[in-house]
Formats: sequence, structure tokens, C-alpha cells
Amino acid sequence: MSAALLAATGAVEAFAGSAELDRVTARRLAIIVEEIVANVLDHAAHDRDIAFTLSLDHRESGPLVTLEDDSDAFDPRTAASVEAPNPDRGGGVGLALVSAWAEIVSYDSAEGRNRLVLQQRLTG
Repeated sequence: MSAALLAATGAVEAFAGSAELDRVTARRLAIIVEEIVANVLDHAAHDRDIAFTLSLDHRESGPLVTLEDDSDAFDPRTAASVEAPNPDRGGGVGLALVSAWAEIVSYDSAEGRNRLVLQQRLTG
């Protein structure tokens, strides 16, 4: 796991503790953040360093996740849906998982910066 991905998941762990999230919500939040950060690093970096900022905010309706980065523009709302993992590398369903557990509140790309805002759905 890359240092950037470790930092992002560490931030989620600290946030989950301070926000007193239940175990299921915290685990799902960690997976959501890992998926969106990994997608930026794996698919939009094109062998260059990417600067990103992750913000987590506790809302009554559930955690709000904001990821800002300087990678290639990619609006996850327009991504083709995938029904099964890629048999060659095992990936390909991360956005479907994110969509199952979070709502995409907004996405915009301007002046070389992307901003994705997700609202995690609360469990049970």
C-alpha cells in the first residue's frame, strides 16, 4: 500500500474515533476512502505525483468525504457500470461499492483540480 493510501486510511481511522462512529460505519468509510484514493492513484496519475487533500466531516446524516486532487478529470457519475471484477487483475468494482455505501453529492473539475464530495449512508 502506498504512503498516500496509508495516510488516507489513517486519517479515516482517526476521524472515526473522534466522531465516535460505530464499527460498521467506520469500516465502510475506510473502504470508501481507500477506493476513491486508490482510483486516483491507479488510474489518473499516469506515473506522476498527485497532490490530494482529503477532508472528513461528521454530519447527522452520515460522514461527508471530500477529495480534491490534481489528477486527470474523472467524474465517477459518468463511469460505465461494472458487474464483475476484472478477471486479470481482480479490480473493477470499486466505484460500484462506493455507490452502494455513499451518495455522490457533487463532482467538479476546474483549473486542474478535481473535487469529489460523497455522503456516506448510515447503516441500520
